Amino acid sequence: MCSGWLKSDKRAPDWQGGAGAVFRSDQVELRKGIAMSNFHVAVFGGGSVGLALAVHFAKAGARVSLLVRKASMVALQNAPIEISGALGEHSIPEGAIAIVDAADPDDAVLCSDMLVLTTKTYDVAAALAPFAGRTTVPSILLLQNGIGAADIARDVLGADVPVFSTAMMIGMVRHAPGKTEITGIAGPICCGTLSGDDAGPLHDMLAVAQGGFVPMVYDPKIRETIAFKLLFNACMNPTGALTGQTYGELLANPASRALIVGLADEALAAFAAAFDYRPARSGQQYVDETLDAIVGKGGGKHRSSMLQDLQAGRKTEIAFLNGAIIKIAKDAGLRAPRHETIRQLIRVREPT
Repeated sequence: MCSGWLKSDKRAPDWQGGAGAVFRSDQVELRKGIAMSNFHVAVFGGGSVGLALAVHFAKAGARVSLLVRKASMVALQNAPIEISGALGEHSIPEGAIAIVDAADPDDAVLCSDMLVLTTKTYDVAAALAPFAGRTTVPSILLLQNGIGAADIARDVLGADVPVFSTAMMIGMVRHAPGKTEITGIAGPICCGTLSGDDAGPLHDMLAVAQGGFVPMVYDPKIRETIAFKLLFNACMNPTGALTGQTYGELLANPASRALIVGLADEALAAFAAAFDYRPARSGQQYVDETLDAIVGKGGGKHRSSMLQDLQAGRKTEIAFLNGAIIKIAKDAGLRAPRHETIRQLIRVREPT
């Protein structure tokens, strides 16, 4: 998170298609010699996002392996995986997806075409450890909140493995081991590279993804899009986690709305000082013109994933969200007292 992390054209992403998102036919055709049915996607994580993407790629015609904790394997092997909600009803029968022990990935997974990692950021290093030091390693697609996952992946795998990053503003909730509801969608999953990796494997994956139900696009300005989503997450996730409110309720309540305006003001000041990036003139404008529009696109009933973590007794990603804002501000000679306070309050609620 150094000051050179983001170089921006200062505009906010257009969530109708992502920040500079490109999804042209010449970019989503599989490279010659690659058959869609042979494209192997390994999805790491049995949470809401992992389940949804495993079904998405299976529906698209790819070969899919789903890596989960050993304790979850039997439940997923003996029942269909079902996705419901804002992107329709989708089901994969038992046996259609290979269920693999995440702690002991088989050779097929180790040699897959794309490893889609849906773990929390603090679990990225452990998830990638079995792939470290191997001569054949799949390309990596990271689906974590905040800033830091790509650096962690590089530290584990080295510079030669293609690592792709994403920004996702699609609300999901897992109701049971094999059941996920998509509660709202503000835009596609934007995918790109932060380090100039050859994007060929990513375009191959996106070509396959066209046949599924989750919108995924190539984003040449993924840095700006990640920063834009960091702003959203740092304002909404911990506030929703502490209050228990839905996103719609957060913006409708004058007290929580005012808190979010203050959080946005601090983040915008930090971004402007560190990166010369300011997607809104003020926190008030950001909330009135951007957050209201995003949440109004079907996200009003969504509850923060951080709330779900606290309710389940899990550690949160607060260090990679508001902690990132605090560090960016500090590096630029500023303070972010609201972010410091809300980070501390979340830490009080986290398991010790």
